[in-house]
Amino acid sequence: MNKKTYKNLIILSIGLALVLILMIVLFARNRGNQNIYTGFLKPKEGAWSEIMNGAEDIQRLAYLGEKIVDNTPAYGVEIESIISGNKTTITQVWRDKTSNEVVKIVSKLEGENEVICIGHSLMNILIPSFDSSLPSIITPEKYNPNNKYTYSTFTTNTGKTVQAAKFVDENNMEIWISSEVPFGIVKVLDFNNEAGNGEIIAYLKNFGLSGAKPKISELEMLNCKKMNFPNLAK
Repeated sequence: MNKKTYKNLIILSIGLALVLILMIVLFARNRGNQNIYTGFLKPKEGAWSEIMNGAEDIQRLAYLGEKIVDNTPAYGVEIESIISGNKTTITQVWRDKTSNEVVKIVSKLEGENEVICIGHSLMNILIPSFDSSLPSIITPEKYNPNNKYTYSTFTTNTGKTVQAAKFVDENNMEIWISSEVPFGIVKVLDFNNEAGNGEIIAYLKNFGLSGAKPKISELEMLNCKKMNFPNLAK
């Protein structure tokens, strides 16, 4: 083997080695990306998140843990809604820990003592998309990790950076979901505006994995006052 041939073989070997290294790096990165989003976080009691809806409306979500509610093993989420600085409503939603079906909903105004029971069937009549708008700790099928999505990162106003999976739904809305954040939601963009540039309609302001306390006690929840509403199903 002459020196020229030997030199060419060395160059070819180095080239193949570099290609192989690049393939390994890309494979490892893709494997890493697959582990970034694994579905909704399974939070511990006291986990919380704050979602901005528009410029002023805030929703604070807190995970209440598991209890037996109406003879059903359930998990609870408390939703504190602050609307443009006016009255604040506090709502608890309890869902079957296995099926994720709604078991009980109660609500009160902040500063008031009366806790009322909210009829689940009534809410579904008034708001057909009611169930899908409720927070969950069980990954909805539309956000299954096996579905198509892309990756990004998101940083809150408080400087916390999380990895996010970006899903696009049938209404041309882009929903950012993170496995690092209680209840998943990081950002929602609407691409139906005239510019088509994605208007932010909700985003994660802050979150934590512990520390939240319920504002409706277990006793108040179990003994909520039933309200008599007209039968709208007729």
